[in-house]
Amino acid sequence: MASVHFDQQTAQNNPPHIEPEQTYYGSYESSKPPVELRIATGGAGQSGLVRALANAFIDDRVKQTGCAPFAVGWLKSDTSGSFNSLAQAAADLSITYHPAAEDIALAQGFTDRSVYAWRDHFMLV
Repeated sequence: MASVHFDQQTAQNNPPHIEPEQTYYGSYESSKPPVELRIATGGAGQSGLVRALANAFIDDRVKQTGCAPFAVGWLKSDTSGSFNSLAQAAADLSITYHPAAEDIALAQGFTDRSVYAWRDHFMLV
């Protein structure tokens, strides 16, 4: 459900840079590895869920595959902003809470799948 003009060729060859709200490094913060995964979302980032998942994912991937350490950037946004970031290739994935908007994003062709994880907003305490 991008509200921007979507030109896949241009977006992939020249994605805009969006500065992450936060960057996660797993156990490798001291070496400040590059951001290799950009996640656009609102509530999941604000609640700390993206931080917890990103840090665990980084540590697991490095341990399991022997890949070089990397960072995950959280791009703070709402659903429309998340889809715009995907359409412009500024984000690699988004976490959204709007099934109808997700269907539109699929139909517009800037995402290739939608995976159900949870719905609505939440706060872990």
